Amino acid sequence: MTRSQRRRRRHFSLAALVWAVGATALLGLGAGIATAPSSWLVEDIPQSVVTEQRTRTALAARQLQRSLNSSVSDLKTVAAGVRELDDDETAGRLLTQLLATRTGYRGAAYLSSDGAVLAVAGDDIDVTAVTVSDKPALTAAPLQDVSPRVYVSVPVTGDRAGWIVAEFTPQALIQPLSLAGPGNTRLLNFDRLVIGATSDFTTFEPLIRPDLDQAAQSARTTGAGAAVHAVDGRRHVVSWAPVTSAEATRQLGLSVVTDRPETSLPLPHSAERSELALLGVLIAILTVVIFGWLYVVVIGPLHALARDAARIAAGDLATPVTVRRYDRLGLIARDLERLRRDMSWRS
Repeated sequence: MTRSQRRRRRHFSLAALVWAVGATALLGLGAGIATAPSSWLVEDIPQSVVTEQRTRTALAARQLQRSLNSSVSDLKTVAAGVRELDDDETAGRLLTQLLATRTGYRGAAYLSSDGAVLAVAGDDIDVTAVTVSDKPALTAAPLQDVSPRVYVSVPVTGDRAGWIVAEFTPQALIQPLSLAGPGNTRLLNFDRLVIGATSDFTTFEPLIRPDLDQAAQSARTTGAGAAVHAVDGRRHVVSWAPVTSAEATRQLGLSVVTDRPETSLPLPHSAERSELALLGVLIAILTVVIFGWLYVVVIGPLHALARDAARIAAGDLATPVTVRRYDRLGLIARDLERLRRDMSWRS
């Protein structure tokens, strides 16, 4: 190997080494900036944050109960109309109007005192799953199908005695849960099975995490509350509240449980962690773009030129030197090609 060949390879190796060291250092810097804050910006979760989450979960539970209670007023209006307007078409017309003006019901029916269906509107409902009484009542049907069934019933007195019954849509039960704020808020039935949530869920699935199951039990036994739990190395604020009513016939045993990871909490250093993580990601992206461009524009062509020069110096004149550019490296490539041709003609 000649001295010029050794110099070319040594210079190329140095350029590649500088490129590799620079890219590795900057990528390491970006990764360190993005991940380091999670370890050294650790802080206690303020009690005010825990209290606020408890309040929001209790608010969601109260709003759900208000929605259920307001349905009693809706059906009382229909019952009054059926009682006062004594004709066979009134019940069906009023039920249809109820579903047209209130979006929280799947279907509604007017039952006679012996349980016969006299009028219906909307989807068919399983009237046999409804527990009727002489007072307005809420009923949660036993587990069936793939969605929860919650009913409201109101008695009709007078000559047209019977009951007005309506079934809620699943969305009517889930919508108030958004008041609990960020995180995943679940609505649980009496058996602590999920019947609704603010994110993806499977109906009637049990609570796998022990801290969530304990929160659901606490909602039934001690009322609203909140606590901080460590789950898989991360802290979570878990809050719970029962869905209660002053009327015994409207108790369903429902409870609301909110699971909020610390990444969604408004902690003092949350903004700093987010900004540092973003800075680390930007450094990594710029490193990939800049060093990728350097490899394509400088390192790769230098490697190709060194390979062609070594091949010509070794006497391989059959393969031409490819010229793809017109900058300094392109000029060198053209000179190598000219040299190859001259040596090929002379030989």
